[in-house]
Amino acid sequence: MDLKTARDFLLKAQKKDKIASAYIIYGGDKKQRNEIAVFLSMLLNCKNSPPCGKCPVCEQIKKNLYPDTKWIIPSKSILSIDDVRWVKKDIYLTPYLGGKKVYIFEIEYMKEESANALLKILEEPPTYGILVIQSTSINFFIPTILSRCQKIRLNYKLPEMTEKTVEIEDEFLEMFTLAKNRKFYDFFKQVDTFLKDKDREDVEDWLDKIILFYRNAYFRKAGLPAEPIANKKDEKEITPENAERFLDIVEKILELKREVRYNINLKLGFDSIFLSMI
Repeated sequence: MDLKTARDFLLKAQKKDKIASAYIIYGGDKKQRNEIAVFLSMLLNCKNSPPCGKCPVCEQIKKNLYPDTKWIIPSKSILSIDDVRWVKKDIYLTPYLGGKKVYIFEIEYMKEESANALLKILEEPPTYGILVIQSTSINFFIPTILSRCQKIRLNYKLPEMTEKTVEIEDEFLEMFTLAKNRKFYDFFKQVDTFLKDKDREDVEDWLDKIILFYRNAYFRKAGLPAEPIANKKDEKEITPENAERFLDIVEKILELKREVRYNINLKLGFDSIFLSMI
């Protein structure tokens, strides 16, 4: 659903007194997910309906200063048992201002111990406590967590074409060309240089842009509408011959992206991806 539909969905739930005790907001981009999570908190705590967005309560929520709206943003987007223990300790304290307490998680994965601890909160939440999980996907959450959350799936949003996008395309094409021409010494050296100053979040973002690059190149070849490609002269070099090959490459890139946050050896991952493309 788009942002308006998501907001309308929550408004209708409030009017029917059917606000869930837990939500998972996934898809879209980080800004969109945050917007819906913030809207939900304002909806539950603002005296106006729909929330005015201008009163002191709304302003504090938007600035992450409202005492009854808590943000849990763990390192590497992995929910830890300590995070859950803190929530469990805090959520059963009555709201500071008498409204609803909203806990907003920005996570991509939770270990079994954390999931089981969170599940206990979801099974018996206080009437004033609302848990909101934000994530790009729900594929890494156990079924028992998903079954206790109302799901809000936002429409996928393509990244915008920027100077950074062009820079990433250039980096990718340089490595791709070296691998395709079997200049492996230079290729492995280039991969080492590329990864030297990158953290895992940088690599995930980079891979997202490459998926977009492949999508646009393939769509253009098939005569379908596509966003502009900065490196049009090189798109034939990387464009797969058929849809099956295109999907295979994109799936490999997505798999690498999923593995990045689980401490995969980045160099081996990149070596494998590029060598599978040529």
